[in-house]
Amino acid sequence: MNKRIGAFSTLIIIALVYLVLVGLKWNWEIPKNQLVGIVGLLVIFFSSTAIMMSGAKSTAESQAQRFILGTAIQMIFVMFFVLIVKYVWKESFKEFVWYFMSFFLVMLFAQATWMLLKVRKS
Repeated sequence: MNKRIGAFSTLIIIALVYLVLVGLKWNWEIPKNQLVGIVGLLVIFFSSTAIMMSGAKSTAESQAQRFILGTAIQMIFVMFFVLIVKYVWKESFKEFVWYFMSFFLVMLFAQATWMLLKVRKS
């Protein structure tokens, strides 16, 4: 399987599992901020994964540089996204952040695993 397809499909599977868990918690009346959080994280992780997994034949050093760049971009976008959510949905922000950060950590772990697999194969 192509590593890029595997990385992106893993992110989608994690997002679907998260969506099911959130749906079960709220009896499928999922709050709008949770849906926005899922879509927002998918966009952030897709863009950073595309940066990290780019390049057909690259050295370990260039892969490490792309990983640092992708992670930095990710962190900036996530902080900006959480700040926007704080001002739009003040009343449910605390609960949102707990779910969002747990989802973020699982996605980050999956992305780092795929990046390590790519580095080890080269």
